[in-house]
Amino acid sequence: MNFRTPTGSRVRWAALVTLLELVIAPGELPAQTATTPELSSYAVLGIAGVTVLAESRVTFGAVGSIEGTLRIGREARLSNVAAAPTVRVGAASHTGTVFCHLVSGPPPLPSCTAFIDPLVDPMLLTPVTVVPGASDLRLPAHTGTEPIPAGSFRDVRVGAGSVLQLAGGAYAARSLRVGRRAQVVCATDCRIGVLGSVRVGRAATLGAASPARANSVRLDIASSDGLPAFVARRRARVSATIFAPAGDVLLAAHGAHRGAFVGRTVVVGPGTTVRGDSAL
Repeated sequence: MNFRTPTGSRVRWAALVTLLELVIAPGELPAQTATTPELSSYAVLGIAGVTVLAESRVTFGAVGSIEGTLRIGREARLSNVAAAPTVRVGAASHTGTVFCHLVSGPPPLPSCTAFIDPLVDPMLLTPVTVVPGASDLRLPAHTGTEPIPAGSFRDVRVGAGSVLQLAGGAYAARSLRVGRRAQVVCATDCRIGVLGSVRVGRAATLGAASPARANSVRLDIASSDGLPAFVARRRARVSATIFAPAGDVLLAAHGAHRGAFVGRTVVVGPGTTVRGDSAL
């Protein structure tokens, strides 16, 4: 007697066998792994810690701390990756993917995606050597200049309401001070090395002539004297990459910045906006 299995039953049986093979041999499935961002993907990166205070926004680019804690304040919003060994989230805050070993804060807590330390190769965070010049560059208040060609200076001082234009290229200085509502702008690609510290006054501007070209300007700050290496005061605007791995970086309240900010520690003040656009 010839017994035949109906066609529909054979199809169902074949499907069941295929499913069992996938369950029994999961090693044949493609692995799903998450990778931490590269250095150039960070909008804010601290070595020893990062604090993003209440109601701040990082609208593009990752935020991370290599060794310490990433603290995210109340109602702060990080639209991309947040990464650190320890992440502390505030009430009503928001993040994208979180890479961490431990997360804490009020519920609901985001889940931790595991990673292997360090987040970024420390060799990429070596401070840059800066050799300043012997002569000061000073602009009195409410004055301006033609574009200054590349060169080395001692102390650079830009008075309140003044405009210092840089033609582009490589610059070096012992220190840089940008007065209240003053501007230091690069007409083309600039790389500025500062041996000491940088201060950007209230409502002052530093960086590319157009914020859309923020990745064409980089400041390398060698300062490691214990004082903040870079301070942008209230309502300042920075369109550049600030690379100060041996010093602290402070972005005061209600600033509007585009670029990248790398420091020993970084604090993003309340109500401040940062858009990642790195030159690294």
